[in-house]
Amino acid sequence: VACTDDPDDGGGGGDGAVAASTTGLTDDTIRIGFIGADFGQLSEIGLAPDLGDQTVTAQAFVDEINDAGGIAGRQVELRITLVDGTAGADASQAACLEMTQEFEAFAVIVAPAVSRDAARCTAVTNQTLTVAATGFDEALYDEARGLLFSAGSDTSMSTDRQYRGWAQLMHDQGVLDGRTIGVVTAEQTPEFVAAAEEALIPALEELGYEVAVDAVLPCPDATDVDCEQHEPAVQQMKDAGVDFVFMAAANVVGPTFVQAAENLQFTPQWAANGNQVTDTVSQFFDSVSAAWDGAIGTSTVFALPEDITNAAVECNEVVTARTDESYEPGSDAFGFTAVSCLLFRLVADGAAAVEGELDHASIVEAVEGLGTVGLNAGPDGSLSAGKHDAGDHLFLCDYRADARQCVERPGNPVRVD
Repeated sequence: VACTDDPDDGGGGGDGAVAASTTGLTDDTIRIGFIGADFGQLSEIGLAPDLGDQTVTAQAFVDEINDAGGIAGRQVELRITLVDGTAGADASQAACLEMTQEFEAFAVIVAPAVSRDAARCTAVTNQTLTVAATGFDEALYDEARGLLFSAGSDTSMSTDRQYRGWAQLMHDQGVLDGRTIGVVTAEQTPEFVAAAEEALIPALEELGYEVAVDAVLPCPDATDVDCEQHEPAVQQMKDAGVDFVFMAAANVVGPTFVQAAENLQFTPQWAANGNQVTDTVSQFFDSVSAAWDGAIGTSTVFALPEDITNAAVECNEVVTARTDESYEPGSDAFGFTAVSCLLFRLVADGAAAVEGELDHASIVEAVEGLGTVGLNAGPDGSLSAGKHDAGDHLFLCDYRADARQCVERPGNPVRVD
């Protein structure tokens, strides 16, 4: 399904075709599935985020909702499954089938760090209302025909909108003037490849720039840091005179490409976006910090202490009051706990706003009508009939090798339409 050409349409939306499904509902109960990610030993050694005890925290939120009367007067029946965050599509598929076909959930919550495959399986293949934390490509929202929302998290902006905003911010900063531009993506993240091809590059062209080299690294294995295709791609950029590179190759692939560039004495101005700018992923660049120093970042991940919202604090207070878990404000576990909580609340708020009978069609319309919605950090987001991705703002930062992180620039974040 093609992406919309109108940026005001945001991350897709309903088209009036949502079925009035009542799967997962009785007069007294509502079944909600929760799919979380578990990174195991990778989180213990700092190479993946520690998301906290999601089984405990998700149950705490449901207990809070049920004690307050439930969702639309129905008690929530919760099914939780955690997938290996490094296991790939098969694990996501199994979790999806458990929730939609075995448990027959009315709605599925897809927590932070769970793959696109899970959301597509629940919303598109199995036509189940899906509320996710992460923004996806606009084609997926369109394909879901109204049954997919991204909210709760500052990362809930669609990749297409992020990439259009990325181009616009670099233009507004004047850093593209007189530059020869390259773009790097990797096959292992096809959603980023699609966003670069369908949003970033067209946006740059509309702004009057030409992309000299568009390199898609054929390294589908996330653990293959010695992929032999990095240096040929670097050489192609060097030969073309590229001196500004949009780095859209995720996680470990990015640092490996920068290392290949350093080996070939290729020293462009780097630009990073989204996950590449987070403190966790910035640590991946330690081995090439000198070459990465000065990279310009744009991100939706608001990580300063003052960015934490009251809603995030309140959600964590629920966990502290009901369990033995307590997370440090600003930590990954604190933020991801807040996001999961806000996703449960979005379902509850949508159901409460339904006029008439509760079903998929009525709750989708009600969630679209919520308008402004709170996130775990940063400015509020928004939802509408034409926009199912809540995130609305990007900020600028600069990677500093001495700080081992991308340091946010002063000033207000920029709204992205």
